[in-house]
Amino acid sequence: PLPEPQQVGDRVDLGRAEREEEGRVAPHVGAPAEPGAVTRLARRIGPVQPQIYGEAWDVVTSERAINLAYTGEPLGPHMDLCYYESPPGLQLLHCLRFDESIAGGESTLIDAFAVARALRRSQPRAFADLARIPATFLKDHSDREEPVLMSYQRPHISLGPGGELVGVFWSPPFEGPLRAPREEIGAYYAAYAALHGAIERAPCTRHRLQPGEVLVFNNRRMLHGRDGFAGEGVRHLRGCYVNIDEFANRFNLLRRKYVPGAGGA
Repeated sequence: PLPEPQQVGDRVDLGRAEREEEGRVAPHVGAPAEPGAVTRLARRIGPVQPQIYGEAWDVVTSERAINLAYTGEPLGPHMDLCYYESPPGLQLLHCLRFDESIAGGESTLIDAFAVARALRRSQPRAFADLARIPATFLKDHSDREEPVLMSYQRPHISLGPGGELVGVFWSPPFEGPLRAPREEIGAYYAAYAALHGAIERAPCTRHRLQPGEVLVFNNRRMLHGRDGFAGEGVRHLRGCYVNIDEFANRFNLLRRKYVPGAGGA
């Protein structure tokens, strides 16, 4: 007998969740090229996480851009919303339109966990300093309809109770003044330079999104960016976030239901 439709949907969602948990990325295809599709997909995982740009936002060029993302300039590898106490877990980017006349604009992804683990092996002192000395992440933008002034301090590398890697926080455009003891400043910037160089040399996945494709990735693990683009035409992505705890909850429940021997979280 054929499985129930809900079981099919659950198993598809589990496969996606496993890829996103492990840092493997492949665009989901077949989403309708309409604005509400990305939040409908997100809600299959968990509630959409609102933030300063609303529940969902549009990445499209604007003459009065309030963010570099709304221009054709390149975006270096980064994590979104590092200045939040709890940055988003999953990010979804849905391509609504990408005209053939546009040159460039490929989306980029780097596995920051792979970079950090390699740094831990090759430069353990730098890794330890980045896991210990807090950076300052800052969003200060008063000249917008809803002004924003947010700041949060955390190390670039977050470790769990057993020393395991659980997060990498990297967003150079939104770094504020370092607030560390004077004797730590040299160690911080030396370690920062080591991590920056490792990210610049890391393997990078590039993909030109097509209308109907949705890129879903773990914002706590994957650094994303974009090649610069130019030309007559439109490149329009729509995005949203899912909280990391809601994602983990969905993943754990599906794994318990469909993976033999899988127990708790």
